[in-house]
Amino acid sequence: MFAGNLGQAQDIPVIIAAADLLRDEPNLRWIIVGDGRAGADAREEVARRGLEGRVIFAGRYPIERMPSFFAAADALLVSLRDEPIWSLTIPGKVQSYLASGKPVVAMLNGEGARVIAESGGGVAGPAGDAAALAENVRTLMAMPVERRAEIGQAGRAYCQREFDRAQLVNKLEGWIEELGN
Repeated sequence: MFAGNLGQAQDIPVIIAAADLLRDEPNLRWIIVGDGRAGADAREEVARRGLEGRVIFAGRYPIERMPSFFAAADALLVSLRDEPIWSLTIPGKVQSYLASGKPVVAMLNGEGARVIAESGGGVAGPAGDAAALAENVRTLMAMPVERRAEIGQAGRAYCQREFDRAQLVNKLEGWIEELGN
């Protein structure tokens, strides 16, 4: 499942290309929750490729509903285009995804990919690489359910350890105190 904005930065055409590479996987559905400027083009491309039963656009929902969508997903997808600026950022959804306890499939470079790898909470492939994304999805699908659950729990533990608000405030206060000395 992909949840969030469908814009140019998310590189939705490459996700659709990966879905096309996996069109013969009988138990695979790509659920896209959200919408945005690239949404209409994405729906057209899915129709052009004949992937309507494989890529499902669920539409836009309030953020309060996201935990229920996350809970129903087998894995959560995050992607950013292959541009230098995007390699410097960790998309906010990475933290939300890791906190959900579900495995993360990432198609991005730089800091976001580093966090996914470091957390053990998923698999990350290069931005803009449909074949690598498809292979990472295949890898997760081939894993036993118990192993995917372990990966999800590793991501949750990492999120709690590294992104806990109180812990981050304490670190920030410590750095400020060091600078004052």
